Amino acid sequence: RERTADVDCLDHLIDITCQDFPDGLGFELHFHFSPNNPFFKNTTLTKRYEVPNLLTEDEPILKNVTGTTIQWKPDQCLTHREVTKKQRKKGGPNAGQIRTLKKKERVESLFHFFTPPKMPALMDVMDEEEADAVEEAFDHDYDVAQAVRGHLIPKAVLWFTGEAMVIDDEGFEEEMMLAQGGGGAGGGPQQFEFNGGSNGSNPFPPPAAGEGENPECKQN
Repeated sequence: RERTADVDCLDHLIDITCQDFPDGLGFELHFHFSPNNPFFKNTTLTKRYEVPNLLTEDEPILKNVTGTTIQWKPDQCLTHREVTKKQRKKGGPNAGQIRTLKKKERVESLFHFFTPPKMPALMDVMDEEEADAVEEAFDHDYDVAQAVRGHLIPKAVLWFTGEAMVIDDEGFEEEMMLAQGGGGAGGGPQQFEFNGGSNGSNPFPPPAAGEGENPECKQN
C-alpha cells in the first residue's frame, strides 16, 4: 500500500530543480508540488547539502545535510502508520484490565529522503559497526541526491517523454552483449551487478531504524 501511495503522491509533483550555492560549497534540491496535493501542505520540499569540496574531484565531504519537515495532512502520512495494540495490566489495583495503546510505526517510503541521517557530533563515541552504518547511510543518501542533480534534472524532458528509459535500455543491452561476448581479459564473461545489488532488493531502501528516523508524523 505504501509504495502505491507514494506513486499517487508523486502524481502531484510539478517540477524538480537544483540550486548550487554561489560559493560552490553545496547545493539544494527543490521538489515542487501542486497546491491541491491531498497528502501534505508543503508546496516545496527541499533537501540541502553543504559540501565544502563540491567543485573538486576528491571524495565529497558532507558538512551538513538537512531536509524539509513534511506537514502531513490528517491520516495521510506516508512514512509512518498508526498501529493499535492491546496490553493487559499485570499489577496494581487494575491488574487484568486491558488498555489500548497507539504508536507510530515506520513504513517504507521514498519520502524518508527528506529526513536525512543524523549527522554525528564531534564528541559522539561509536564503535566500528555503528560508524560503518552511519557512513553507509550518508553514502546512500548522497548518491540519490547526485542521481537527481546530475542525471534526472538535466534529462527531465527525456524522462517525461520516456526516451530516457529507451536510452537506459539500450545501454543495458550493450553491456549485456559485451559481458556475454567475453569482454574480460581472460576471454570469459564479465561479472557485473545492478546498483541495487544482485538480489533484486529495492535500490532506494529507507535508512535503518535509528538513522534519521522521525518517530511521529507531524500533522496539522
